[in-house]
Amino acid sequence: MEFSEHIKTANVEDVVLRQPLHPPSRGTLCITGHHLLFSDREEGSSRQVLLLLRNIDAIEKSVENLLGYSCVFTNAGNSQKSVENLLADSFLFANAGNSQKRISGSSGTITIKCKDLHVLQLDIPGMEQCLNIARSIETLSCLDSVSEMYPFFYRPSDANLPDQWGLSSPEKHYSQMKELHDRWRLSTVNRDYLVCPSYPPAVIVPKNIDDDMLEKVAKFRQGGRFPVLCYYHRKNGTVIMRSSQPLTGANRKRCREDEQLLQAAIEGSDKGYIIDTRSSQQALQASMTGGGFESKSCYSSWKRLHRQMERGKALQESLIKLVEACGDEYHNMDRWLSKLENSKWLSHVQTALSTAGLLAECVERDGHSVLVYGSEGKDSTLLISTLAQLIMDPYCRTLEGFLALLEREWVQAGHPFQQRCAHSAYSHARLQQESPVFLLLLDCVWQLWRQFPLALGFSEALLLRLATEAYASNYGTFLCNSHQERCVLGLKENTHCLFQALLRPRERDCYSNPLYEHTELAIWPSVHPQSLQLWRGFFLRRTPQARHLEEVQEEIRNMVIKWGKQADALSLTGLLLDMQPGVCVPIAAALGLFCRGCLSRARSLPGRSISCLPRQMSRWNSRETCSPPPPQENPRVLITGGLGQLGVGLAQLLRKQYGTENVILSDIKKPPPDVFSSGPFVYADVLDYKHLRELIVNYRVTWLIHYSALLSAVGEANVALARKINITGLHNVLDLALENCLRLFVPSTIGAFGPSSPRDPAPDLCVQRPRTIYGVSKVHGELMGEYLHHKYGLDFRCLRYPGVISVNTPPGGGTTDYAVQIFHDALSTGHHECYLRPDTRLPMMHISDCHRATVEFMQAPECQLSLRTYNIAAMSFTPEEVAQEIRKHLPHLKVTYNPDSVRQTIADSWPVRFDDSNARKDWGWAPVFGLDGLVSDMLRSIRDKRKSEGLPVS
Repeated sequence: MEFSEHIKTANVEDVVLRQPLHPPSRGTLCITGHHLLFSDREEGSSRQVLLLLRNIDAIEKSVENLLGYSCVFTNAGNSQKSVENLLADSFLFANAGNSQKRISGSSGTITIKCKDLHVLQLDIPGMEQCLNIARSIETLSCLDSVSEMYPFFYRPSDANLPDQWGLSSPEKHYSQMKELHDRWRLSTVNRDYLVCPSYPPAVIVPKNIDDDMLEKVAKFRQGGRFPVLCYYHRKNGTVIMRSSQPLTGANRKRCREDEQLLQAAIEGSDKGYIIDTRSSQQALQASMTGGGFESKSCYSSWKRLHRQMERGKALQESLIKLVEACGDEYHNMDRWLSKLENSKWLSHVQTALSTAGLLAECVERDGHSVLVYGSEGKDSTLLISTLAQLIMDPYCRTLEGFLALLEREWVQAGHPFQQRCAHSAYSHARLQQESPVFLLLLDCVWQLWRQFPLALGFSEALLLRLATEAYASNYGTFLCNSHQERCVLGLKENTHCLFQALLRPRERDCYSNPLYEHTELAIWPSVHPQSLQLWRGFFLRRTPQARHLEEVQEEIRNMVIKWGKQADALSLTGLLLDMQPGVCVPIAAALGLFCRGCLSRARSLPGRSISCLPRQMSRWNSRETCSPPPPQENPRVLITGGLGQLGVGLAQLLRKQYGTENVILSDIKKPPPDVFSSGPFVYADVLDYKHLRELIVNYRVTWLIHYSALLSAVGEANVALARKINITGLHNVLDLALENCLRLFVPSTIGAFGPSSPRDPAPDLCVQRPRTIYGVSKVHGELMGEYLHHKYGLDFRCLRYPGVISVNTPPGGGTTDYAVQIFHDALSTGHHECYLRPDTRLPMMHISDCHRATVEFMQAPECQLSLRTYNIAAMSFTPEEVAQEIRKHLPHLKVTYNPDSVRQTIADSWPVRFDDSNARKDWGWAPVFGLDGLVSDMLRSIRDKRKSEGLPVS
């Protein structure tokens, strides 16, 4: 077929192009066999727009004649009557009695809606020209013959057709994993594509399963997609396999070869998991029509888990509804939110990430192999196996590794791109096999990229490029539906590979993440509703907000080039904020940017990585295992009692390091608006064991910081309640930490010492014997935590805090709270009445030192800790000494003393100083603030706070 047969009008002058975010342009429109080209002819402008016709999803035409009559026709390539005939009929009807008028005297408008959601409008002078252009676009954008598509004609000047096509192959994948060779082999049973039409010629299978057995297993699986290995987890030797559903049918047919294959896959393990991406009801219904699932009696070593994931028509309709919502410029807030919810797109994203997280947990945390399938095993199966590998494998998070993963898990594994990506969201054609599964994958990867901006080696620009290329491309990578079809068409010999092109130096620079920092840690995404966002860069890419994000990302990239590749990512981020004071918070959050103060605190920490899994702690208790360090993972932190003096500030520090969504604040009180809006907050009563357990499971918590307690003076006023919260609540937390293998932090206090304890200084290990319910409960917590650590390997950590001084939270009823109140009184009234004697010396600490100590201690490797409970110290002073230091700034301060018998008695039983030498030696603890620095900082902070609130300053 000659393309010229479909081109009646090859070019048109004086066409006006309208695009979002661009002023209208007037120029020449040309149409070729594969492209629409617009060239701006206005003086001083060199703008060109080149659009691949295959990218067009729908066209809408509006033609107006001389009398002002107009006709609008929408088409997506499947009309029964041609565009030309319909428009001509409309023209004749509108001009009855005016036959002397020429068609060319009218004008037309073509609105082009692309598969990548780009929309442009062409105002074309002359109805006949408009009709010809419209019909050409309609025909050429819907060519069915793959060999006539543009990738077979694309010949870039800077590249020849490659000798080796692609980045990965089953053979290469197998050769790179020497650890597999003892138990797994590379089979060529499908070399002629007769066993499974959608599999590549070579696949990885258990070594003791021969090819004859594989042929029998293939007949037992839908479409011949028998279980094959797709991922080997080097940390523990477990694997991920994928397949299609077994054809057990209503009669519960068996295949002993299939049973043997799955048993061979978990040789040496007590069990494996089967993750079925259908609901149990759907699986049961499938068995009535010849499909089904594995029976427990025949697969006794495998546990089946159902996670329903939508596919096919439901997913395509979800995309259509979302794009319709995003394209409506006349929404009010209620209508926008309603349409967004009704599309259910973010629910599909949440389900995909949640299921992938489950798969990764089975492999990474539980140490068991997993088989994944749905019905055909070509869509949701590939989606969650890909996401799970991104979560666990650091190589898959590099640019080259991610592209190789896509090639292995999507192109070679048989995802039918030609069918699934035939149409996008604008087409009015009847849905057949279209489904945006690959787009859903890219959206999920973007959610990971947004939550972990330093952990992925590629940028959002790569995801946007892939989203476009999947629907229409210059390259042959996403053509056809299987390896067999590509082989028949000679695709590798006649087209270029997209993935290889993206790794050329110029392209690599464009699509690399300039803030990338390699980490061996798994990245566990949050699937909480507040954690997931609409992918604005794709669905709202033609808005000013998306343009601003692109500009900021480009500025970061330019800074990397300017400062060199040795520049530290955190430093570059800080420099950006120094140079761009107008960057808004949402943009900074989206890019993982931190303020200068946060950067300095981050650099002061010995490392930003998180230590090993609690489940594995018992292996590393001895010092002999200090080198090399154990595997590590990102923390998911739950803070109980988070609205007290310490919780909010600690949450802020942790969120700056590990991401807002990874730190969940909780309490039984209603949070202030600023706290509620700053990150995840949940109601949590430490006395409600069941609810607390649900939170830990649902949020996949790995660190638990237990701040819930009644303090010393308040506890003495209500001993029964203090006993309930401080001891019963503690037991709930200990049990849950042990059950869920959490790293547990429980703060202790100066109040854990008593009158018989050494007071100057108080060592880590000594007689304690406190005289308050608060102190007794803290000693109880120290001892219980140490017992469970030595008995069961619980990763229990405890710091004895001195009196903590903070400006951000009001005093909470502690004996040392005078050291906070005195600053407020000094600046408000100039007078403070102290409830302790002027010579009562107690150890104290600035809250920022307290938070930093907690984070450093939680990050310290197990092998560095000689104790489970440490003292930490910064300074020690009396009320009179702090008053004298304040008077250096505020000479008018007057302090009177009216000792409270309860609090004074408590203070007299406490140490004068802490000995924190073990903390300094074991994990490098050192305070920053002394008394003079503390006083200066507190006065400055309180003064600024009072001024911002419109309060007088004394």
